[in-house]
Amino acid sequence: MSKQNRLREIRFVNPRLSSVGVELLQLSDLFARESAPHPDAPERVDFCLVLVISVGRGEHVVDFKRVSLAPGTVVVVQPGAVHQWQPALGMEGDVLLIQPQLIQPGRTSPANALASLLRLADWPTHFTLSARESARWRTLCDLLRSEQALPELDDLSAATVRELQQCLLLALARSAQRATPPASQQELLCRQLARELDGLVSTRPAVATLARHLRTSPSTLNRCCRIQLGLSAKEVVDRRIALEAQRLLVHTEATATSVSEQLGFSEPTNFLKFFKRCVGLTPEQFRKAQRGER
Repeated sequence: MSKQNRLREIRFVNPRLSSVGVELLQLSDLFARESAPHPDAPERVDFCLVLVISVGRGEHVVDFKRVSLAPGTVVVVQPGAVHQWQPALGMEGDVLLIQPQLIQPGRTSPANALASLLRLADWPTHFTLSARESARWRTLCDLLRSEQALPELDDLSAATVRELQQCLLLALARSAQRATPPASQQELLCRQLARELDGLVSTRPAVATLARHLRTSPSTLNRCCRIQLGLSAKEVVDRRIALEAQRLLVHTEATATSVSEQLGFSEPTNFLKFFKRCVGLTPEQFRKAQRGER
């Protein structure tokens, strides 16, 4: 397998900004780096990546779904997601890299209040800024870049960078919330289900187990999923397990048998049937298609 087909696992690594936990750069600067991502090659990030397009049109792929890009488009790649860069000629934008602990802090973290305001896990995968929101974003980015470019980041400079970073995130949070109608109790329950599934996906949890964790009944959970998502609760669980299988197949060299074990299937044949039913391809066909192999 060629190097360009191997999925890169990307971590937040910037010693100069490690005390801040955020890095802002332009799309062109990212691709000019020695460690630039390879176009079309899938990557898995352990931080949150936010892409805001300022010029041009193109596409981006998040968890195997294509997102159309245009000026003002915001793409959110959550920690653990698989995404693919597909830069178009002349396209430019801002890339914000955020350490996950800044947006998913523990109970004792001083950033907990910020995380509660941001609710970044509830942001849609993509949304669009208005002209006014885009202008505000550009102003804040200019300020943050000027601070990041200082020869040395002393305590005062680092604090300024953190404050500007929070302003950027809060501005985006307001735009994300504007793009998403107020959540009903049913929608909130579906969001809680999604977060619970993220932590239990490797155990192939039963709907009854998830309902117990969420302090509701299986029938209520099933009804909410049908109303909000047009799927049964079992179908929601199956789709999340299938997504994790897809991520593992492009992220690792694990065999289908190994992936089936990691996801709690008792028999590889059961996993093969499950994957083909959910994805429409065998695991090997899916892996080859994502890597451009025949």
